[in-house]
Amino acid sequence: MTDKKIPELDILRIISILIVVVLIHIPNDYAVSFYIGLDQYTGFLLHTSGIDVAMGSFVFISGFGLYLNKNNRSINTLEKLSTFLKKRFLRIFPLYWIALILFVLFVGYSNINIIYLLAHVVGLQIIVAPLFGPPILTLWFIGIIVIYYLIFIFLSFLGSIKRIIPVSIAILIFFAFLNMVFGLVEYRFFFYYLIFIAGIISASIYTSPQYNKITEKINRRKAIPFVITLCVTVISFTIYLILSEYYYITLNLEYGTTFLQVILDQNPGIFESTFLILLLDLRILLFIIFTLSLFHFLVSILRLIFPKRNVGTIFSLIAYSTFCVYLFHRIFLIFYTVILMDILDLAIYERLEFNIVLLFVPFIFLFSYLIQKFSDWVLMLPSKLKMKKRVE
Repeated sequence: MTDKKIPELDILRIISILIVVVLIHIPNDYAVSFYIGLDQYTGFLLHTSGIDVAMGSFVFISGFGLYLNKNNRSINTLEKLSTFLKKRFLRIFPLYWIALILFVLFVGYSNINIIYLLAHVVGLQIIVAPLFGPPILTLWFIGIIVIYYLIFIFLSFLGSIKRIIPVSIAILIFFAFLNMVFGLVEYRFFFYYLIFIAGIISASIYTSPQYNKITEKINRRKAIPFVITLCVTVISFTIYLILSEYYYITLNLEYGTTFLQVILDQNPGIFESTFLILLLDLRILLFIIFTLSLFHFLVSILRLIFPKRNVGTIFSLIAYSTFCVYLFHRIFLIFYTVILMDILDLAIYERLEFNIVLLFVPFIFLFSYLIQKFSDWVLMLPSKLKMKKRVE
């Protein structure tokens, strides 16, 4: 089971990047009237809540994917540590550094503090962000993932998931201490940390013999998995909407805003802050459960219709490009804006022209796919040349 691709995770990754690009970034910069025409609660669900569940989903997938790989579950030798760091470093940093250069040149960060820029270069901007101000747009997420990966190395050294859970809580308390005493660690670290740990725990359950036995028993009766999945989909979505409404009304009444980072700036107190973050995390987890169960249901139906085909292939191909889509979508849209406004003279900031911007989204995925392919080819080139020399 653990060696198979999980199309539901690929779909969750695709849905999350579409939320970031289509529901968050494009309306923010190109069609503000898109949200003006909606009631405030719907705007909250699509925008404020949208960015939370999208980024939370990415973090969950990262934790899940790391633990799903057997080689990562016990990084207890220098060789394993070297292999892990090399693989993650080559996967993240070369493309990230290119994106960082482009952001400095084209997104208005040319005057960034040199020390803060160096922190961005090594992926530690989230640690020092409270001292310098908000990290670079979009790229803040890489800073979070880098810290989470370093934490995962330590957790994997423990081996047992029973040890990982209490130690992960102790690590959270340590980072909270750094924040309260030294003014380090940006708030977004705390927003998604428990989601990352939840991804690790979920992967542990998914790969356990007990889970395999239960699923084998359930799958013997073909109708039962469909009924269970459909029930989980409906229940999780219903609770998600209930909690979202409670979250929206409560925060608006008490603080006059639903932006949690603004509320935390008011120093509401450690217990109240903890409650709000836990409520945020619970909503993110419910969204993840809803999305995974819904698409598990749909994928299961597709497998009945196309039993001899790998229905996950198309989702895997699209999901392959999502990292580059995230890194470069702002850059793509900047150039796209220049083409539409300066060359074609279109009013892309009007709602009527919103669809013209949306038409570019498939091209963002295409360009990102090609960039990722080229990057992987370059990274694999040294090993291919070594193999060629050995053959000769």
